[in-house]
Amino acid sequence: MSETDEAPAAPARLRRALPHSRRGRLLLISALALALAGTGLGTWAADTWPWPKDRYCWGAWEKDSGPDFLGDEAFGDDDDGSRTSKETAPTRERPTGRCEVAIASDYKSSYDGDKVTTDQQVTVEYGPVPKAAEARLAMVQDGFLGGDMAPLPDGLPGTVNGRRGLLVLPKSCDTQDGRPTVVTMEASGTYTSGPSYTQNDPADLGGAWEAAVLLVAAANRGMAAAGCAPDEPLKVSSPLYDLPGRQERLFSTSADVCGIRGLHLDTKDIEDQTGAVTRDLQTCSVRGDRDGVPYLELAMVAHPRLAAVFDGIAGRRPAARGWRGTGTIGDKHAIVRADCAGRPATFLMGASTDPGHLAAFANAAAARLGCAPIAPEGATR
Repeated sequence: MSETDEAPAAPARLRRALPHSRRGRLLLISALALALAGTGLGTWAADTWPWPKDRYCWGAWEKDSGPDFLGDEAFGDDDDGSRTSKETAPTRERPTGRCEVAIASDYKSSYDGDKVTTDQQVTVEYGPVPKAAEARLAMVQDGFLGGDMAPLPDGLPGTVNGRRGLLVLPKSCDTQDGRPTVVTMEASGTYTSGPSYTQNDPADLGGAWEAAVLLVAAANRGMAAAGCAPDEPLKVSSPLYDLPGRQERLFSTSADVCGIRGLHLDTKDIEDQTGAVTRDLQTCSVRGDRDGVPYLELAMVAHPRLAAVFDGIAGRRPAARGWRGTGTIGDKHAIVRADCAGRPATFLMGASTDPGHLAAFANAAAARLGCAPIAPEGATR
């Protein structure tokens, strides 16, 4: 038998359809690739062959996949802008990690010809909360429990806005000494024009809901790398509810701050902002109306996993005579933990050192939840 006899000839219809030239074969391959693009297989092929798209933050985010900082929009008028990334993934042996996506552009303004430079970053950190009480309070409360934050959707334990977010991971990721592991994300950056003008210009996360999606995607990748991922990945599917209110300037020292009766401050040069008001979370922030410097930060946390962030740092004694539960009132932060409506609730204060501010807030939150006052009568004066 000859070599031509070993393989049966193609049917006539197929032989007529097959290209005989090199150009024809290339056209056929291109047509097949385009046909696959409309299928799930095509999506996979487009991402992996022959030119895979860049991925960032342990593979959680893909170039051109939504928010501006992942697309060419991040570069503005600069055709030569750059996007770079640095990352260290968590492992089973070392369950901490960090990733940073940096966007840089440098161009001349079409308006006045000045040199314009933007440097922006999106940073994600994976790891357990600090052991020391003061460090833990500063990390969580000062950045992620302000009146400008919204609770994560779908019951996820954490908070988010258009610039940052925090997610407490499942108990399977806790350290051996019981500290929860958290994932935090923050956008930052500066815009400089000419020799002297600079302003804050954080990377664009696309809004609070999009930021939640980015945060959860990074958390899933981090947990997989650390070997503590749950059977089903965490996901964001619902809209964001309980969005923060507007910043409101206070024109009188007798005004109720954040709508809390009896919570009065001794200055008018401030703005307050009421955040979430739910059974799991209530927040209030007060800042200087000119400089934006924090003046008072208050939070009530009753979501079990979010409250677990503060386990072990409320002490064993009441915060002061007559107060329920346990707690400490320090120079920069205060924490009180007490049973309220059938579960532990944690009451936090930052920036202020006046226990009367915490007393007014804690008692108002407790009354809203339907439990006994936290501070004794007279502590709010």
